[in-house]
Amino acid sequence: MIRYALAFLAVLLAGLPGATRAEPAKVVVGTYVNQITGVNLRDNQVNVDFYVWFRWDDDSLNPLETFELMNGRIESRTPTPIRKLKDTNYGQARVQAVLNQPWDVSRFPLDTQTIRLVIEDSDLTAENFVYVPDTDNSTIDPDVDVSGYTLTSNGAAISAHRYRTNYGDITLPKNHESVYSRYTHTITLERPDSVYYIKTFSTIFISSVVAFLAFLVKPVDLDPRFGLGIGALFAVVACYFVIASDLPRSSGFTLSDRVNLASMGMIFLSLMQSAVSLMIYERNAAKSLLLDRWSLVVFPVAYALLCVWLTTV
Repeated sequence: MIRYALAFLAVLLAGLPGATRAEPAKVVVGTYVNQITGVNLRDNQVNVDFYVWFRWDDDSLNPLETFELMNGRIESRTPTPIRKLKDTNYGQARVQAVLNQPWDVSRFPLDTQTIRLVIEDSDLTAENFVYVPDTDNSTIDPDVDVSGYTLTSNGAAISAHRYRTNYGDITLPKNHESVYSRYTHTITLERPDSVYYIKTFSTIFISSVVAFLAFLVKPVDLDPRFGLGIGALFAVVACYFVIASDLPRSSGFTLSDRVNLASMGMIFLSLMQSAVSLMIYERNAAKSLLLDRWSLVVFPVAYALLCVWLTTV
């Protein structure tokens, strides 16, 4: 009875003004990325193979067992036995995971992407448990190579993540809030140059230029004159669907969408020009020829300037 009375008294004292509350346990956490594979823009996923380690003093904790990946699923984890580093506990695990990654494709194929490893403890809130980032040792392997991208930066940071729910626990208030310490290792990927941009749109650019070659054909030669533009239009549309099949559904216009629409628009204008040139040819062949010669210069230049402008905005 005396023990229970003392425990009750301790609770009362802890709630009094000026009463000191115990400091949360500090756990040093770090990650080392071995591989980044399976970058899937369409499904918003990427596979990451990494090491994670923890250092802590409180023997009642085991963060190696209670950590969880907040933005993906762990396919496998291989922990090593916990050991002592002087007076500090140390635990490490190799993890293979699939991350749910919301890619930013607004500038595709000149996009910059960010991969995040987000870790929290599944048991203790920030009142009792906080992470400390091992910034000196958290990095990526120099041999990591992501096809089409260059790794430009990486870093680790800690934040407090707030959950506004009681998770269905009726013993807690409806708007109960809980705060968890969150560790985030951020990796930035960028396109190294414009080579991928040219490869992606090469068929579209060539098709558009082929459509403009129709200005070298007499307007009265209907099959080649209009056939070049119509064939080019179908080629651009086919390329649009091929590129879109690699990207996630988006409510906005990506750089890829804008270039495709601009190309289809210019080809459509070239078909309209052919119709106008045919009407003029029936009245004055010389004026029709002059219009075609000017169009042969104006259309490619305007198209090139339009594509450059769309790429820079």
